[in-house]
Amino acid sequence: MNTDFLEGLPLHALNPFMPGAGKQPPELVGRTHDLELMDRMIARTKLGLLDRGIIYSGLRGMGKTVLLLKLNDMVFEQGMVTVQIEANGDAEAEYDELMHELSLSIMRIRKPDIRQRLADVFSHVESISLDFVLGSAKVELRGSDAAERSVRTSSYRLELLIEGLAAELGKNGLGLFLFVDEFQDMSADVMMTLITVQHKMGQRNLPFYVIGAGLPNLPGVLTKARSYAERLFEYRVIGRLDDEAVADGFQKPAHELGYAFDQEALSRLIELSNGYPYFIQAYGKATWDASDSNPIAVDAVKRGEPVARAELDQGLYVSRWQWATPLGREYLAAMAAIGETCTSSQVAKHMNRSVSDLSSIRLALIELGLVYSPERGRIAFTVPGMDEFIRRVMPAEVQSYDGRS
Repeated sequence: MNTDFLEGLPLHALNPFMPGAGKQPPELVGRTHDLELMDRMIARTKLGLLDRGIIYSGLRGMGKTVLLLKLNDMVFEQGMVTVQIEANGDAEAEYDELMHELSLSIMRIRKPDIRQRLADVFSHVESISLDFVLGSAKVELRGSDAAERSVRTSSYRLELLIEGLAAELGKNGLGLFLFVDEFQDMSADVMMTLITVQHKMGQRNLPFYVIGAGLPNLPGVLTKARSYAERLFEYRVIGRLDDEAVADGFQKPAHELGYAFDQEALSRLIELSNGYPYFIQAYGKATWDASDSNPIAVDAVKRGEPVARAELDQGLYVSRWQWATPLGREYLAAMAAIGETCTSSQVAKHMNRSVSDLSSIRLALIELGLVYSPERGRIAFTVPGMDEFIRRVMPAEVQSYDGRS
């Protein structure tokens, strides 16, 4: 890369690192296999061959959202129809967003003839009244309140729309790819609909794929929604990066700008980031801003450490602590005192309570996405380093409660 145009710019202005939820990093490292999986799906779709959807699960800060965005871009660049949403647990809102994003995705199709055929499918489905009689079989919506009728109608329409769009796309070697972030938070109705539609489209060899990402409990949530979900998807765990990938995450963006981290600085940054992509951005940004040399030395890392730690506190931990009720915070503090993972009985013993007394607060923390159960009877934080934050800051007295649970 020619970096002549960068001469004279202040070092801070060149900082390639930027922590933030879903922000594309300057270098996507350690995810080569996942990119290859999507390349394979695209190639098979062009050939009219069936494939499975993909489910990514992992702790927060692992780069799942960034990966979904990258995969979405890859699919879109190949002329496929892509839709990306974030689940929120409100069935009506989720159906509305799906229909809205599907309509926008059709408008993004570059070829006018294909775009028109897909628009015709959309118009046809939108014009259908589901309160009708087909022979002797009537779609039964009576006895339901207005909200339930609306949700059930949306479910029927979404299935019809996906089927129609996938059929048209398949004729042209294209496919419909739905990317769902925070999939574990999706309302049960919409989740069941999407799994069912994925199953039916596979049976009919129609190119529709759900690519989902969420917390470590996501595979279990999907299987609970539909038992056959375990056979519909390829399940991938997004974990910590190895040291080589972490080193690339620091060095490659620096090299693009004509800079580098010296070996001592790089070793310390690898240790601090602990394989977490979000930590790479936080420590990379703080170190870069603290540096006045090239190569960037370990002194800059040391000066940047408290700044990065404050960035992580605000970006990952403080807001999540505020989600919990006072009793929920006691539960989290007990977990932190025990360690990164523990059993429900250990937490109850630490709090001098019975497991049954704490079952409701445990469930509330799981529903808030603050903790998850890696296996029966065990409990763990969804955010890496949350236990260390609680032990270090003990924020119970200084942080407000936002009333989420």
